[in-house]
Amino acid sequence: MSQRTSPQVRVRIELVLAQAAALAATVARELPTHDGLRQAATLTEAAARKADRVTAGMKRPWSPHRLPVVFLAAALVGLFAWLYWQFLHVSSLSLALPDRDAVAIKQAVASQQRLQVQVVDVPGSREAVERVSTGQVDLAFVQGGVPIPDGLLRLEAPSRELVLFFLRDGTAGPGAVTQVLTSVEGEGSHSVARDFFRLWGKADVRYVHQWKELTARADYAVPVGVEAVFVVKDPADEKALEAVARLAAQGFHLTSPGLGVRQERLDYLRPVELPRGHLRVDAPLPDAPVSTFSVATFLVAREGLTPRLLTQAAHVLDSQPNSIRERSIELSTGETSELFQGIDAFLSILLNIALAFLALLGLDVVAYRRPFHELNSLVSVVAMLQSNKDVLGVTEPTVRAERLLYLGLCSDLLSLISSISGYYTQENSSLLFNSLSEVVHARCDALKLNIQLKVLHATVPFQKS
Repeated sequence: MSQRTSPQVRVRIELVLAQAAALAATVARELPTHDGLRQAATLTEAAARKADRVTAGMKRPWSPHRLPVVFLAAALVGLFAWLYWQFLHVSSLSLALPDRDAVAIKQAVASQQRLQVQVVDVPGSREAVERVSTGQVDLAFVQGGVPIPDGLLRLEAPSRELVLFFLRDGTAGPGAVTQVLTSVEGEGSHSVARDFFRLWGKADVRYVHQWKELTARADYAVPVGVEAVFVVKDPADEKALEAVARLAAQGFHLTSPGLGVRQERLDYLRPVELPRGHLRVDAPLPDAPVSTFSVATFLVAREGLTPRLLTQAAHVLDSQPNSIRERSIELSTGETSELFQGIDAFLSILLNIALAFLALLGLDVVAYRRPFHELNSLVSVVAMLQSNKDVLGVTEPTVRAERLLYLGLCSDLLSLISSISGYYTQENSSLLFNSLSEVVHARCDALKLNIQLKVLHATVPFQKS
């Protein structure tokens, strides 16, 4: 059999009010000449009615006694939400990435764990810039040479692409070039090629945008009038390597695109040296070391991206796999200091929450301390009234009976005052965390004990000497 739950014991203010009114009526009827006791009984009844009004206000949603609990709940929810957001939440970002190149970047994106990246394929860097500028995507990889609006944040990627410049056999140099095969019009390769030929003084070069056909078709033949091929490609792209082999087979040789001091005008360039056989080992390509340039690739973020998402976006560039060294714990002095600073900051948050909670509890006490001070004053009034109502030595039956009734009514008043104090703490449990209610209860109990001793004195026989 299941045990029946016992009903909750509660003080009903209606009963306290009825008893206070009955006690005031008894004092007015039985002891009409004792104005002090009658006033005390009236004040006790008024205190009971005030308790009823005050506790009714406690039931409102915006009552001060609810603030500590609401704050504590909100603070804990906020703390756990922050911990989840910082350490458990998996961010999701959209990334515009050219569908032809950036093989290493795609592999790095695929290896992310705490970051879900939705790759949006675009024809090239120009479209990527347009998407991120209009807010259609969160991030975009943009090849150097393509203009990026000044208002967009950017971060240079660790992986860079190579400038591959081929001349047809028999072509003297860039000055003899009139037609150049390159990639999509307006994209990275084409933009960089225009910068190079402008610095070479060949702004009137005609561009043939057929690199895509060269990579897609094994039987593709470079048009006869094309003297050079200029592209910026990821050296890890197999299609690009196949196209390089086809160019070599059709009489093109890899040449150094030297700019001299003019290279300082293009801040996205970095000189590199390609060793022999870098692009193809068998039938080495190049057949001798060749100087060229690497072109920076930028990770560009849209406007309005939150600081946390910007931090997560930077992890897109984390292309290195996890190693044993990264999982091991070898803290330097600086790292240890940062660790303890983080622990200290976290504990400070918890301490501040606790202090704020206690401060709100104190505010709650301040809001309800006046009724307790009034009850405490009532106890003092009753203590003063009963102080000269001793029974010991009183032999006159009428006076003796009056004083016993007086003391009994004082004891009843003290019981009502204690009940009113208990009613406040019953309706607002946070008042238990202060000593106001305890003082009232303790004084009432001590004074009732004193009155009971006086009543017991009435049983002591008294003889005059």
